[in-house]
Amino acid sequence: MKSTSLLLCTAALFAVALPATVHAGGNKDKKAGKKAAKEALSLYDKNGNGAIDGDEVAAIQKAYVAEPNGILKQFDTNADGKLDDTEVAAIKAGKGGKKKNKAV
Repeated sequence: MKSTSLLLCTAALFAVALPATVHAGGNKDKKAGKKAAKEALSLYDKNGNGAIDGDEVAAIQKAYVAEPNGILKQFDTNADGKLDDTEVAAIKAGKGGKKKNKAV
């Protein structure tokens, strides 16, 4: 009887603890993404208006091609090796970007 109670208590503890650790990890990813977006915006927003626009778009796309494993990599959400307008817009929005699974 004691071992059954101990087993149930242990299972309940894991049921509560596991989701908490999963959510904590996601929060770190979100913070890292926002930090990377802020860093990229500060590097490439030459006119200081808080957006990547005009010639800045071309500059950021060229920078990603030149250094595909740099800070801009996470914004290439479709993993095509280029930053399209939507992916560049995510930098302004402060989103870190996540890889989407490619359909095979």
